Amino acid sequence: MPNYFSKKGFTLTELMAVVIIIAILAGIGFGSYKKSVERSHFTEGLVAGNTILESAIRYYYDNPDLSDTQRKRPKIEYLDVGLSNGATCKATSDKDYCVKTKYFEVTVQNWGVQVNRVQGSILKDYAFNLYSGLDGTRQKDVCRARSLAGADLCHMMGYTSCSGSGATQICRKP
Repeated sequence: MPNYFSKKGFTLTELMAVVIIIAILAGIGFGSYKKSVERSHFTEGLVAGNTILESAIRYYYDNPDLSDTQRKRPKIEYLDVGLSNGATCKATSDKDYCVKTKYFEVTVQNWGVQVNRVQGSILKDYAFNLYSGLDGTRQKDVCRARSLAGADLCHMMGYTSCSGSGATQICRKP
């Protein structure tokens, strides 16, 4: 007589439990993955901004006889720097002072360098300012959040001394 009640596999309940556990772990892993990707983009923006800033400072020291306007804000073409995936920025008045990478627009300003996180031509969650100190005062670099995700990222990257609230915060490193 055959035994119809012998167990030779998994029940539907056991399979569903495994699928649910895998889905929960994948959800946690995906969130961590997205955060680590955005942290790497943030670091890429800092490197691009600091590269442009250092090149502008070298330009200032190599050309001490320029007028104040040229000396304080050199055009990108005058700088001895090349960024991978570097392209010209959108057609604005700052176009000559700006270079665009895949994730950022880096603009030379009178006070230093401004780095905006962009996707296409849309400003994203955060930006930061890197100050040159050529005016004799070196300010601490600033991370400016435009959203709650941007504020979280600024905090995660060490910019914890913040003013403002909610999505709009200006943070400095302590």
